[in-house]
Amino acid sequence: MEFLNKNSYDELIRNLGSNTLDFVQNLDYVQTYLKEEYQEEVMPSFRCEGDSVSDRMTLHYYSVRPGYICFITGFLTAVAKSQFGMQLTTSIISITAESVAQESGYREHVIINILAKKPEEKPDTEGPPTFVAQTPKNAERQILKTDVDAVRARLEEILRTQGEDALPLNKYRSAKAKWKAIAKISLFSRGFVASYPHQSAINPKMFIDVFPYHLVFDSDMKLYQTGVRLQKMMPSIRSRMAKVTDFFTLKYPRCTDFTFENIKNFIMCPFILEVQKDRLAKDFLHYGPFQVKGQMFFLMDRNFFFFICSPVVRSWPDLEKRDMKMADIPIWDATRDFLLTDLTYRIAAGQTTVVQQDTTLLLEQQRLMALSIEDKEHVTRLQKDLNSEKNRNDNLYHAFLPRQLANMIREGRVYQGEYFPEMTALFCDVVQFINLVSNCKPSDVVGVLNSLYTRFDKVTKVHDTYRVESIGDAYFVVAGVPEKIDNHAERIANTALGMMHLSHEVANPMTGGKIMIRIGIHTGSMVCGVVGTRLPRFIVLGETAVVASKMESHGEPGKIHISPSTYRLLKGKGFTMEDRGRIELRGFGPIGTFFLTGNEHAADDDLVGRSKLTNQDIAFINEGHAHDHKKANQTPSSGVGSRPPTGDSEFATFAY
Repeated sequence: MEFLNKNSYDELIRNLGSNTLDFVQNLDYVQTYLKEEYQEEVMPSFRCEGDSVSDRMTLHYYSVRPGYICFITGFLTAVAKSQFGMQLTTSIISITAESVAQESGYREHVIINILAKKPEEKPDTEGPPTFVAQTPKNAERQILKTDVDAVRARLEEILRTQGEDALPLNKYRSAKAKWKAIAKISLFSRGFVASYPHQSAINPKMFIDVFPYHLVFDSDMKLYQTGVRLQKMMPSIRSRMAKVTDFFTLKYPRCTDFTFENIKNFIMCPFILEVQKDRLAKDFLHYGPFQVKGQMFFLMDRNFFFFICSPVVRSWPDLEKRDMKMADIPIWDATRDFLLTDLTYRIAAGQTTVVQQDTTLLLEQQRLMALSIEDKEHVTRLQKDLNSEKNRNDNLYHAFLPRQLANMIREGRVYQGEYFPEMTALFCDVVQFINLVSNCKPSDVVGVLNSLYTRFDKVTKVHDTYRVESIGDAYFVVAGVPEKIDNHAERIANTALGMMHLSHEVANPMTGGKIMIRIGIHTGSMVCGVVGTRLPRFIVLGETAVVASKMESHGEPGKIHISPSTYRLLKGKGFTMEDRGRIELRGFGPIGTFFLTGNEHAADDDLVGRSKLTNQDIAFINEGHAHDHKKANQTPSSGVGSRPPTGDSEFATFAY
């Protein structure tokens, strides 16, 4: 709670609900806004049973991370105490592991009974009350006659319209269930009794026009009713045999199969469905990945689900990219207000966003129309010069910083530095470089380095690795920073093989033969950051860089020398490696190292980016589908596990 308050979430917590039940029921929706920041995380889910009330509730908690229930109950207890002045008494009913998806879909399902009391009231430990008016002695709250009459009228209406078995006390068998029913009836005595019409005033035709994006489907996932806009986009959805799973793919909640039971379990989550592109009509194929987001409602009387939704549109460029117009979004949809408010805010703030740039361009065009021909030409030349300088400035930033950090610095944000528990570093140098400098003309030496570095830079782009800095003949490359990826070792290995192959194309001006290089690779932890303000530079610090440098200096000409930690990550990924045996590494003692000799899954042209494969195909080499490059658009699964922690330095893992 202290952490949330310090990070400006106190206003959100304070206004999320008027009681603990409302707070819990809306937690899932809040987490949809956090998923953009934590895209790899599978968010937990919270749901209370339908008969829960503000002071008695049955909570269902689902999470892919087992063992966090103590944290959850502690958090809810703190919220109830600080925000609602209530004291919670919690008891766990059951803890089970349930599968909600065929792959990586297990959740820990915890059912919790929660009783909320005012702090001065003694928690009820003697079981459920026998009557709604039972209270401590001398403090009995009298129920108004009007409230009693309202409850009686409601019960008589249920008896008349649904039968005796539908009465709250008759349709439950256990005493515990009857207690919950009594608690639900007791809401009538607290001042509000809803009034429901006997017949809906809106006919089905008008309904599908008013709600153009909605679905109604049964327990077999067969579509019963759809909005008019969805029918225009997917004409075949009007078939009586159409199933919602044939037209939509579930995108959120993540790692969850699109089934009727899963919707029941996660009904408090906002659902995001993506339209299957092969189902779109010809006029709507330009929509691209079209998603709808909304809420599921369970229609108990018919065992249907009603999904009311709207298109996922985050900005004006997003709207235009899909060739959509404001008219395609219902007037009552808050998306319209969001787009207009966002546009007004960005223009007023002068932010350099796409929307603001488009607006500025329109204003500039209007000014140009009012100028003379000479002035127009002069302004046009100045604008070209300005754009050229901006591009040169951006290129300069990208030359010294990774693209993620360059964008951050350009926007005025500060990168404070970060610790990375696992990444891979590569050091390369030219063999006999001192003799080369002593016996060759300066132009020849610089020419050799320029030829090597130009080729090496291309290889780093092919495999999406980053060159930190080059001092003399030392070429330093890293992967896994500042963007955390699991396949950093494979990418560095492919980069090293490509560098070794390209070095054979550069001639040694002293001997006339091929230039010889040495490469060393090590995997470990690293600290990264940006230093400097006038010319920011990306730096990496830690033993990993030191060991990678020693791997290079203790290696052999024309070979790639790797440490045991890198060997473990590359083993079984299609790389060929030779055991060098134990060597004495200065400062770290005897360790067993290896030579990386090749890649069975990629030709030399693939490694240097000269094949017909795209950069994305090449970057995915050795990431689980190397034999089928057509699958390269899939998310890679390297299968890399985290290294076991040790109490000593990370080099304690070097010993056999």
